[in-house]
Amino acid sequence: MSTNLKGKVAILIGAGRVNGVGAATALSLAREGCNVLINCRKNEAQATQIVNECRQLGVEAELFMADVTKSAACKEIAQYVEQKWGQANILVNCIGTTKIVPYEELDQLTEEDFAKIFAVNVTAPYLVVQAFQRLLRNSANSSVINISSTAGISGMGSSIAYAASKGALNTLTLALAKALAPEVRVNAICPGFIDSSWWEETLGNETDKYKSMLKSVKERNLLNQVIKPADVANLVVSIIKTPGMTGELIRLNSGAHITKTDILHSRAQL
Repeated sequence: MSTNLKGKVAILIGAGRVNGVGAATALSLAREGCNVLINCRKNEAQATQIVNECRQLGVEAELFMADVTKSAACKEIAQYVEQKWGQANILVNCIGTTKIVPYEELDQLTEEDFAKIFAVNVTAPYLVVQAFQRLLRNSANSSVINISSTAGISGMGSSIAYAASKGALNTLTLALAKALAPEVRVNAICPGFIDSSWWEETLGNETDKYKSMLKSVKERNLLNQVIKPADVANLVVSIIKTPGMTGELIRLNSGAHITKTDILHSRAQL
C-alpha cells in the first residue's frame, strides 16, 4: 500500500478552531498533498482562515458549515464531497464537547447534559461514518480516525458524562473497525489534556485556571510536557500511513497513565 497521500481527499469534522486539533490535522494533511474539506457548526471566520491556509499549500480546500448531529446534514456533506472529488480517503472526527462538573457533584449533570454530550461525542461521529460509508468503501486506502480521549479509558475527565461518552466512542471505533473491514480502517487517538483553543473556549475567561491546569498536567506526566494539536495531527498522519493498523485505541498523553510514583516504586524493586 502506498503511503503517498497526494491527491487523496480528507474530511475534517469539527475543525473550526484555528488553534485546534482539526486545524492542525487539516494543515498536516494539506502538506502531504491531500485535498481537504473542513466542517464546523460555528466559528466560520476561523474555519475560513484554516481553509485559506490549506489552499496556500497548493491543495484544494473547502468549508462546509453544518450540524453533524443531524443525519441529513451528514448526507449533504457526503454528497458534496462525492460531487466535488468523487472519493473520500480520510475521515477524521474531531468533534467534541463537554460540561465541566466535579465527579462528586452528581446533581450538576442533567439528562439534557448527557443527551447533548453523547449527541456530539458519539452519535455525530457515527452519523458521519454512516453517511460516508459507501464513498469510503469505494475509495482507495480509506481510513477513519476518531479523536477520543484518555478519559474513555481511565474514566477520569472533565465530567462523568464526558468520560462515559468517550468510552462509548472507543467502543464505537472497535465496532466500526469490524463493520467496515476490510476496505476501511478505523482507529482512535486518545489524547490526554491538549493545550488548545478548545480548552480556552470551554473555560472562558478563566486564564489563571487554565495556566494552573497546564502546570498540573506537566508535573503529573513522565515527560513533563503538554500535548499540542500538532502532536495529534502528526499521529493522525502516521496512522494513515500504517496500513496494518485498525481497531486501535492509541493513548497520547506524555505517559500520564504511568505515574511517576509507579516508576519510582518499580526502580526500588530492582
